[in-house]
Amino acid sequence: MTNRELGSPRRTGRPRNSGRDSANPREEILKEASRLFTAQGVAATTISQIAECVGLRQSSMYYYYKSKEEILSALMEKNRESLTLAEKLLDEDGPVAPRLYAFLYTDVRQLCTAPLDFYELEIAALAQPQVFEGFEEDGDKLRAAAARFLAMGVDTGELRQIDPTATAQMLLSLNEGAQHRLWHGCREDEKAAVSTDALAESVADYHLNSLLADASALAAVREAGRDFVTEYEDDEPAA
Repeated sequence: MTNRELGSPRRTGRPRNSGRDSANPREEILKEASRLFTAQGVAATTISQIAECVGLRQSSMYYYYKSKEEILSALMEKNRESLTLAEKLLDEDGPVAPRLYAFLYTDVRQLCTAPLDFYELEIAALAQPQVFEGFEEDGDKLRAAAARFLAMGVDTGELRQIDPTATAQMLLSLNEGAQHRLWHGCREDEKAAVSTDALAESVADYHLNSLLADASALAAVREAGRDFVTEYEDDEPAA
């Protein structure tokens, strides 16, 4: 599995060649850049190609991103949000289950609001490791963080007896599958008829319901867990 979200502040303004408009040009640039990187490789993709796909003049592109390397950096940061939260929450005191819930919820929400299907980003990263440096390392860290949450929860008695390492791999893989099957990777008529928030909550509920030693505690765990969650500005995938 792997890594994943956070972007730079929004900017508005700058005319487009195509006359199209977007509430979030930075996100649209990341989405189109991701598709081009996956289809033809990072080295072969030019700023002018990305600008053309987005409908911007090349000079206007530099208002949002000054270089291709800056775009790559933004893509990698978007893939790290759940890892950043996990590392923070592992150092918090108190019950483990709400922190685990917040981590799993954020992982799904981040995946569904990222500019590209995670599997497509992974293909690009594996094909060009020198460009997407840190991608696999972030994945290892994410799995390790999930395993630590699970081991802690077993130790406190909040979670049932499980293999933390194997279960961490399964949980994160299911998160990626949910993003692909129900959001980015499916046909429009197959897409889940819910918000990213509702989808993330449903997946986190499913995970915790299967993990909690006392399943009747789920509602309280969810309520406490949401206190750790950073709210998202958008409720739709990047356009």
